Amino acid sequence: MRVVVLGAGLHGVTTAYYLQQLGHEVIVIDRHATPAAKARGRIPSPEGTASPHAGAPLPTKPAQGRGSRLWALVRRRFGKLLDHAVVPPKSNPLDHMVRLAVYSRQSALALRDESGMPQRPRTTGQMTFYTDAPAFRGRIERAPHWSELGCEDRLLSADEAIGMEPSLQLMGGRLVGATYSPDDPARDPSQFAAGIVFLCRAAGVRFMMKHTVVRLKERNGRIDHVELLDAQGQPVIVRAQSYVLALGASSVLHAEHLGIDMPLRFVREYVVTLPIKDLSIAPRLSLHDRQGKLRIRRLENAGGHHLRVTSTVRVSDDEEDEPDSDRFDAILRRVETLFPGVVDTSRASLETAMHAVSSNRLPMIGKTHLPNLFLNTAPGTPGWTSALGAGKSIARIVSGLRPELDFAFRGL
Repeated sequence: MRVVVLGAGLHGVTTAYYLQQLGHEVIVIDRHATPAAKARGRIPSPEGTASPHAGAPLPTKPAQGRGSRLWALVRRRFGKLLDHAVVPPKSNPLDHMVRLAVYSRQSALALRDESGMPQRPRTTGQMTFYTDAPAFRGRIERAPHWSELGCEDRLLSADEAIGMEPSLQLMGGRLVGATYSPDDPARDPSQFAAGIVFLCRAAGVRFMMKHTVVRLKERNGRIDHVELLDAQGQPVIVRAQSYVLALGASSVLHAEHLGIDMPLRFVREYVVTLPIKDLSIAPRLSLHDRQGKLRIRRLENAGGHHLRVTSTVRVSDDEEDEPDSDRFDAILRRVETLFPGVVDTSRASLETAMHAVSSNRLPMIGKTHLPNLFLNTAPGTPGWTSALGAGKSIARIVSGLRPELDFAFRGL
C-alpha cells in the first residue's frame, strides 16, 4: 500500500521508517530542504518567533472580539469532552506520557540492535528538584505507580541531589529533594534525527522536499489526493491509499478544514539566556525547577558559557500578544534566588514564542472519521522524546494492526 506522510519532522520520519518496515511504499512530503530540518538545526529561528513545522503556517492566536471569546469558550468545553472521551476521567494523561516515553526508549534500543547502529553514550541526565516539601512528598507517593509504568527516575534526598549536582547547595535550606533521570530529554536531538533519516533512505522511503502542503482533498468520505506547491510554485498532486498528517501544530488548519477537531490552547514560551559569571559553581546537569516551572540548561558556544532558562505559560483569552516583562523579571529573580552569583542577570536576553498545544498535552495519534487519514502530531509536547513510540504505533494502526502500547489513541 502506498502511504503519504505529510511532514518530515521527527514524528514524520519515524512514522515513515516503521511504515516501510511493515511493507508499505512510503512518500514523505515537507516544505523544507532537509528531512527533520528543525531537529538537525537546519531551520533558522528568528528571534521572538517559533519555527513553524512543514506545511501551512502555525495557527494564529484567536482574535479578541466577543464572538471570538465565545468561540474559544465553546472550543474549550468541547475539547474537555473530547479529551474525556479519549482519556477517561480517572486516567491521568501523565501516565500516558510516561508509557509513551518508556515505549519510545524500548523502541530506540530495539532499533539500535536491529540496525546495527552504534550505541550512543548516555548524557549526564536530567534532574527535577523540589523546593516545596508537600509537592515532593506527593512525588514520593507516586513513585511506585510510575515505577510500574517503567519510569526509571531515581528519588534523591537533598544531600544526594547536591552530591550529584553541587550547584544545588547554593539554595541552602530551600532544597527538599529531587528526582534524577539518566536520559536527558533536553539534549540535542540532531544525531538521533540524522540516524533515523539515514535508516529511512536506506529502507527506500521517498522524500519530496521543498514541497508545501496546500490542502487535502476529500471525495466520497475519503482523502482522494493532496495538493502541493513545488519549489518553483507549480502545483503538484499526489495520490495514495492512506495519508498520515504529521505537520505538528500546522496539522490543525488542515484537520479543521476536513471537519476534524483538534482541541488546542495557546501558550507563550519564554527563553532567557544568561551569561555565566562563575563556571565553578554553575549547574552541570539539565535541571527542572518543579516549583518555579523553569527548565535550566547549561550551554557552551562561540559566545561563551550560558544558562538557558525556559518557562511556558498558558495565555489567557484577553492577553495582549506582546512579551511579558513581568514574567521576564520573575524568571530573573527566581534564578538569582536559586543560584546566587552564578549568572549575570544584567546581560540577560529574552526571546518569546507563541505555541498551540493540545489541551491535555498528549500527542494526537490515531484514526480520524476519514478511514484513510491518520494523525501523528504532537503540538506542545517534547516531540522528539516520544517520536519513536508514536511513529511505531501509528504505523501499526495504519497497517490494521493493534498498537503494542496502552495509550489514549484517537479513534480506537
